[in-house]
Amino acid sequence: MIKKIILSFLLLGSALIAQTKVEYQISFIGMNMDYREYDSSDHILDSEKSDYSDISGVEIGYRFLLKNNTNISFNFVGVNGETQYLGSALNSDQPYGSEVSTTSNTIYDISLGYNAKHMLNSNVMMLGGIGVGYRYWQRELSSIQIEEYTWYSVRVNAGVEFDYKDLSTSLIAEYQYGIKPEMTATGISDDFELSSANIVKISVPIRYALTQNFDLSCAYVFEYQEIKESNVIYDGGTTGYVEPDSKAYNQYIKIGMIFKY
Repeated sequence: MIKKIILSFLLLGSALIAQTKVEYQISFIGMNMDYREYDSSDHILDSEKSDYSDISGVEIGYRFLLKNNTNISFNFVGVNGETQYLGSALNSDQPYGSEVSTTSNTIYDISLGYNAKHMLNSNVMMLGGIGVGYRYWQRELSSIQIEEYTWYSVRVNAGVEFDYKDLSTSLIAEYQYGIKPEMTATGISDDFELSSANIVKISVPIRYALTQNFDLSCAYVFEYQEIKESNVIYDGGTTGYVEPDSKAYNQYIKIGMIFKY
């Protein structure tokens, strides 16, 4: 009986997908990072900076186009590269900028969402959507100091799309509310429980239809990330460790292709 039910769902799912239009997108990414950590007096403790050529990667997206201008989307973003670190050696009491080095960064961002369009006129559409996501960020400051930030998120977005012949451009604002944000650090057995980890993102995607089945795409994305101070971890000793407040002003340039079926 259970096998028949599972088979029925598989057949129904296959039939729905067969009747649904699909878009596949792949984009190449250059990322500009500007990350800063602050103490309780709002003084900079350390920072990470990069140019677009220093951190690069790829975005892969799938959109299942449903009826009534709605779609279900899945996106994966993966970037890797180096930033210039400015700060000070741990527990050295030296000022900000006394330590200069290179940090290796890896970021993965995964999202699943439901999106809708509402036509205002023949050239303008209102956009809106809701979804969930997961973010992973590894900072390898050295071979013996590696930090990993992870959290889930609920995401909502709204925007407007302008269409003119084969060209369309959009302005989209998104808010990501982090759930269970944590950070792990080499040499410390307990996880840091971050007070919050939220992101505000502004995207300007542009796409041009070359053929019925193929579009060119590009996008500019500005991303403001704010992480609030963690709990204090003593890790068996008398010295307390804390992950401080931080802010990141990240920018992305994306250039890619969209395949429509």
